[in-house]
Amino acid sequence: MDPSLSKRNMLLLAVIAAILVIYFIPIGSHPLLEPDEGRYAEIPREMIESGNYITPMLNYVKYFEKPVLLYWMNAGSFKLFGETDFAARFASASCAVLGTAAVGLLGAFMFGNSVGILSALVTATSLLYFVIGTINVTDMPLSFFMTLALAAFYVGQIKKDRRWFLLFYAAMALGLLTKGLVAIVLPGGIIFWYIVLSRKWRLVPDVLYIPGIILFLAISVPWFYLVCRDNPDFFHFFFIQEHFLRYTTKIHHRYEPFWYFLPIIPAALVPWTGFFLALFSRKSIVRTPDNSAAKDATLFLLLWSGVILLFYSLSDSKLIPYIVPCLPPLAILIAADIDRMVRQRQWHGWALIWSAGIALVFSAGLFFYAATGDVIAHSRALTIAIKLSAGLLTGPFCAFWITRGRRKDFRTAAVILCVSACFFIAGMQDIYKIMGQTRSSYQVSSVIINNAAEDDTIAVYGEVLQGIPFYTKRRVMLIDYSGELRFGANQREGKGWFPSAEEFRVEWQARKKPYVLIIRKDRLGELFPGGNAGETKKIEVDRYLILFNREGTK
Repeated sequence: MDPSLSKRNMLLLAVIAAILVIYFIPIGSHPLLEPDEGRYAEIPREMIESGNYITPMLNYVKYFEKPVLLYWMNAGSFKLFGETDFAARFASASCAVLGTAAVGLLGAFMFGNSVGILSALVTATSLLYFVIGTINVTDMPLSFFMTLALAAFYVGQIKKDRRWFLLFYAAMALGLLTKGLVAIVLPGGIIFWYIVLSRKWRLVPDVLYIPGIILFLAISVPWFYLVCRDNPDFFHFFFIQEHFLRYTTKIHHRYEPFWYFLPIIPAALVPWTGFFLALFSRKSIVRTPDNSAAKDATLFLLLWSGVILLFYSLSDSKLIPYIVPCLPPLAILIAADIDRMVRQRQWHGWALIWSAGIALVFSAGLFFYAATGDVIAHSRALTIAIKLSAGLLTGPFCAFWITRGRRKDFRTAAVILCVSACFFIAGMQDIYKIMGQTRSSYQVSSVIINNAAEDDTIAVYGEVLQGIPFYTKRRVMLIDYSGELRFGANQREGKGWFPSAEEFRVEWQARKKPYVLIIRKDRLGELFPGGNAGETKKIEVDRYLILFNREGTK
């Protein structure tokens, strides 16, 4: 066997093993975070319980804000692994890992095998990609299906093989079932501008591939038809309110300025931000591609990230996870640029200086927060800051040291950068463990499970704690609040489960029905003037009070 081929295979296996360990080993080590993880775990749990896989239900009322695919994937995971924290995150983590594989294969196709391996590592170890890939939300599955669709399109049009467009259309259909019309609009916009700017007009009839369109419809239409058949109000809520009005108005109170995502992208790419900034230099692959093929690939990747960035920047509804699909194309560009630096044995664009400076600022922030933030009560805070800082700082400083003077071992420097990035990202799981203690309803749910009787009604005042139904396997009454459940609350399934504060207070004080009430300590006076609920039992859990009104309870 060719020694160089064997070495490359070993490197590939090491990369695959590292990504699998980083993404799968720790995802069951901390409870579900509020509110998103509890929501996307409870909906599939209720699907399994009811046997209804068509109409999504959250806390036993209709919930139409997202399509169904993530719920189906999570339900399948629950059937395989049980209804656990690990199982709730397994689908998202799987999409993240598969997404890195798709990025790696596309990077190899565009720029060569070494860039492919490095592209996968840069993607997997970028801060925002990792964070979203290890929590139970819809953004990572969407990013994966968009990556798969655009990769299939690019390979198909370069090879002039329309069979790749079957994968393109299938991936878009799965993206549509994951998060809606953005899975069509964004790839469509990227391809439109790619055709216009590259003047590849032949792609217009090529991409309108009838077998692909039929496959798209066969995958995506059945669920939409069934859910509209069973729920005539679905179409208006999902397509008009959750798409058109969410994008064009401030209906969800998520408005941010146009430039909101501009600083987020560099932060999202930590620890590779220095190399991202180097892409703007004159010697980068973006500004001076090696050949016409590299120029074409660079144009496609820039449009991929740029169209997504512009689309969400123009929206009146902005959340940080929206920008995750921008990261895969940027990771390929960063990897191709690093590969060029290694081949030319020269850093450009102040890449290492930017990386070292950003690492120092980020590390200083970690130590400051460990010393002064809310996590001071956790003895692990300082240890976490040390671990993350070591991962951030080791790469750029070691890379600088071994490439100065006569040594100039740029290949080893690139390996060290990748290893240190893996250590940095692996350390992020320790932050999750702290967040699991401060941003999860698991502790409250455990108290309820251990102290509530079967006929007690669980009630929460003034907010939604999405994890409680998942952990307790019981419906929760929401007092003086409906939030994202407002639509379902107005349906027949919500009758009696969304009382006003006055209605509940009367019920509680009459004691004709036993309740378990969860309320924040600082809001007790809002529900019970004077702060006296007359409870028969009280348990404190962090900032919450758990009150019982059952006679005979001590």
